[in-house]
Amino acid sequence: MRPLESSRQELVSGLSVAVEEAHHGRTDQLTEIMQQNNQRLFRIARSIVRDDMEAEDVVQDAFVKAFTQLQTLRTADSMTAWLSKITVNLALSKLRQIKRRNVATAASRPMGDRTGASFAQAEIVDHITPEATAAISDIRNLLEHEIDSLGDGFREVFVMRAIEQMSVEETANALNIRPETVKSRLHRAKATLRAGLEEHLTAASLEAFPFGGSRCARTTGTVIARLQKGVRIPSSRQHH
Repeated sequence: MRPLESSRQELVSGLSVAVEEAHHGRTDQLTEIMQQNNQRLFRIARSIVRDDMEAEDVVQDAFVKAFTQLQTLRTADSMTAWLSKITVNLALSKLRQIKRRNVATAASRPMGDRTGASFAQAEIVDHITPEATAAISDIRNLLEHEIDSLGDGFREVFVMRAIEQMSVEETANALNIRPETVKSRLHRAKATLRAGLEEHLTAASLEAFPFGGSRCARTTGTVIARLQKGVRIPSSRQHH
């Protein structure tokens, strides 16, 4: 057996034990993995669905899917890439659900009640948590608004490369696009952002779309609870 394959099997075996232990209340290993990856996965999901609550659902679903389908982990050194790929796929699926839901909602309204605004132009109202309130600044708010305004395909690349510092190869693999496309989209995304914002991107982007405190704890706790109950990915989940 090749060393890399052996290492992968050891990791999968170790994770399988950790999942089993979670059923008996010993959750330290899975909690650590989630805490290490929560923010990255949230930022990736949010760059696609552009809604905090929907993105949080995607992250929870991604962890549950990962921990219940461990054999899909290909190599021992690709856990983060593996989790990112799962998150992208679930977020894209969630986005399709959101768009169908919005179309159905719009179609059910009387003609006089329709605003004509597209989903892409809809203003997202976030649920502000105490830790998020403490972290908010005018620069970060402006940055997040500008990132949300980037077109589909460009927004995800920008978040993965400029904010999460993922490599070109990792980003290309997660999004199923060529490395050259990643580079060109990142260049165009940066060019689209306002020139006056450029000097603040490096420092401010590191604080954009925070995922700490109660939100991180809620996601970790929910995933553990779902694993303990044997609950997998729901066919659909809607917010009212």
